[in-house]
Amino acid sequence: MENGVPPQRQSPESDQLADRMGTASDVEKASVLVGHFAAATAGPPSAWVDEFVSRVEEFGLSVRQIRRAATDLAWLARKNGQTYLDETDRARVLAASNSRTARLCLAYIQGQRLRFDFKFAQLHRQCLDWLTEFESDALVLSFAAFAALGARTSNGPSMYQRAVDAPDADDKSNQVLLTGINFADHLPEQPQMMLTLSDEMMARGQENAIVYYRRATAYRKLGRFEDGLYEIDRAIDDLGPGDVLVHEQFTQERRSIILAQDLQKQIERNTQAVADSITAQVDERIAAASAELEQRLDEASLRLAQRVDVAQEMVSSGLLKMVEILGLFVALVGFIAGSGAVVIKSHGLEERALSMLLVVGGSLVFFALLRLVTTVGRRRVRTER
Repeated sequence: MENGVPPQRQSPESDQLADRMGTASDVEKASVLVGHFAAATAGPPSAWVDEFVSRVEEFGLSVRQIRRAATDLAWLARKNGQTYLDETDRARVLAASNSRTARLCLAYIQGQRLRFDFKFAQLHRQCLDWLTEFESDALVLSFAAFAALGARTSNGPSMYQRAVDAPDADDKSNQVLLTGINFADHLPEQPQMMLTLSDEMMARGQENAIVYYRRATAYRKLGRFEDGLYEIDRAIDDLGPGDVLVHEQFTQERRSIILAQDLQKQIERNTQAVADSITAQVDERIAAASAELEQRLDEASLRLAQRVDVAQEMVSSGLLKMVEILGLFVALVGFIAGSGAVVIKSHGLEERALSMLLVVGGSLVFFALLRLVTTVGRRRVRTER
C-alpha cells in the first residue's frame, strides 16, 4: 500500500500494454500509450488520467514523450466532450503519486485541454501556479505565452520569447506558440512572427499540416496571396483522411485567401479607375486653364501691339507737328525779318503803315496756321485712342 491507496491488480490489457511498451522504440512509446487510452477519453477523466500518470512513471517516459502522449489524449478528450480536470481529479491522482512527474502530467493534460478550447483567462490562472514549479519547462511557458497573447496582456511578447528560447522547446510547445500568435492580431509584427517561428520549426523537421496552415494565414495577412495559396494547398495535401473539422478549417482559410485576393484586385481596379478619372479631370482643367490663359495672353498681346502702334503713331505725329511748327517759326522769322526790312526802308507814312499792316496780317496768319496744326494733332490722337 502506497499513500493509503491499495495497489491495483494488473489486468490482461495492462500486461499487453507492458509487452508493447517493452518492444516499442522511444519514438513509438507515446503512440502506444495514446492507442491504449484513446477509448477511455470518451468517459470521465477518472477513466484514464489516473492510470496514464501511473504508466508514465512505470515506463519512465521522457518529458518529450509525455508531452506527445498528453497532447494527443487531451485532443481526443476534447473531441469526445470530456470535462476538464477538477480539484477532485487532481487530488485523486496526487494521492496515488505526488511526484513531480505526476504533477507535470496533470499540467500538460489540463493545459492542452484549456488551450484547445481557447480558455485564455482560465489558462492564465492555472499557469500562475504551474510556473512556480515548472518555470523553465517549455510547454508550460508556451501555455503562459498562449494565454497572455490571447488575452492581449502586455507581457505576451516577452513570455513568447521565453518559451521560444527554452532549451527543451519541441514541436508540441512550438505548436502552442504558433496558435497563440495567431490570436495576437493586436501586434503589428504578428504575421512575421508566425513565419519566423514556422521557419524554425521546418528547419528542425517539425513541419506538418498545421504549420503550413499557420503560414498560409500569415501570408494572407501580409497580402502575399500566391504564397498563402501554396502553403494552404500543402496543408490540405498533408492532412490525413477522417478529420473533417480540420479539413473544413483549411478549406475555409483557402476561401479566405481567394476572397482577400479578389478584394485586393477589386480595390486596385477601383483605385486605378479613380486615379484615371482624377487624372482626366485634372488634364481637362489644365487644358481649359491653358486655353483660357492663352486666349488672355493673345488678347493682352493684341492690346499691347495696338498700344505700341498708337504710341508709335503718336511719336511720329508729334515729330511731324514739331517739324511743321518749326517750319512755321522759320517762316515767321523770315517773314518778320523781311517785313522789318520793308518797314525800315519805307519813307512815307503810308508806306510804313502798309508795311506794319502787312506784318500784323502775317503774324495773324501764322498764329492761325499754328493753332490749326496743333488742333488737328490733338483730335487725331483722341480718335486713335
